[in-house]
Amino acid sequence: MIRRPGQAVDDGLQPQTTVVPAVPGFDVDQSIRNVESWGGDSTLYTHFLSLALAADDAAASTDGPLPHTVLTLAALSAWRSGTLDLRQDALARLGEALGSGSVPRQALASAVGLQPSELDDFASAQAESPFGWPARGDGDVVIARVGGFRGLGGAWTAPPLTGEHGDREGRFVITLTDGERWQLDADIFGTSLSRLPSDSAPATAADPVGRPAASGAWPTRLAVFDTSYLAWLLLEKAR
Repeated sequence: MIRRPGQAVDDGLQPQTTVVPAVPGFDVDQSIRNVESWGGDSTLYTHFLSLALAADDAAASTDGPLPHTVLTLAALSAWRSGTLDLRQDALARLGEALGSGSVPRQALASAVGLQPSELDDFASAQAESPFGWPARGDGDVVIARVGGFRGLGGAWTAPPLTGEHGDREGRFVITLTDGERWQLDADIFGTSLSRLPSDSAPATAADPVGRPAASGAWPTRLAVFDTSYLAWLLLEKAR
């Protein structure tokens, strides 16, 4: 089987093209365009937002979702769809909603593909690392597969040779066998690859300066193989 780039949390998902119900005061179509322009997957976004709004509707006592509820669920669903830059905003909204009880837990959980009982552990894990997750296996766990052969829809025309931690948590520098260097930014839900200028000297660090002290519980590394055009982002066993 040919392995393609993607997030491990999305493996096995079969989201359908979903029409999000109209929400008064919220431009759904514009939000979809925003997610696409920010690097997210619009099919995943509409999938999770529709589930979240349905869960809110089932639990709410009001006639229609409250504005702050819609914004919270939209931010979480957009982050869940791979929009890296929304992580901090989404986590802040999640923390406020969990603390105040202002949004039904089932709706919050549906927006990120979890069970309500997992939300507190998820929020705590994300406070430690962008790769924090409520449950983790023993040994190395795949977070994402990145790159791939350009002729099959991937990003690269040469296989990856090395992968190093960058200068902040969630950033990596990948060098290909042809000498090209790429920057990878990642979290549990998404990745972003960008080619680095040939004359640049990207900062790398064995222990990124931006890494929170607690995130030794969530160590990561990039694995590369001479038989594959993919680089594998792995979560290692806790130190």
